[in-house]
Amino acid sequence: MNIETLTYPLVKLPRKVELTLFLIREELKSRKFFNSLQRAGIDDCYYQTHLDELILKHVGLNQNSDADFAFYSRLMEKNSTKIEAGEKSIMKRAVKVYVELMIEKKRREFQL
Repeated sequence: MNIETLTYPLVKLPRKVELTLFLIREELKSRKFFNSLQRAGIDDCYYQTHLDELILKHVGLNQNSDADFAFYSRLMEKNSTKIEAGEKSIMKRAVKVYVELMIEKKRREFQL
């Protein structure tokens, strides 16, 4: 059995995690698209989605904290530049972002 060709997940994720991964995937794709438009000279587009606050809320970070938002924003920008066309690449990056956000959440909780 080749794991690469499976069409169903090996692990059932909780719905909240699935939703958060979906939001991250969509935000990564949106950022990639609008950053490409910006490089082409088309910027300040009204139609760009901003799922940032929703994602931060879902992972339990404070969307009103400058430090949390700055960390999240750097993470999203870095990973949006690394995605390639195809669900596998996007999902891989979404999972990386999710894990990094959860690590950061735990680190900040530990500091309190």
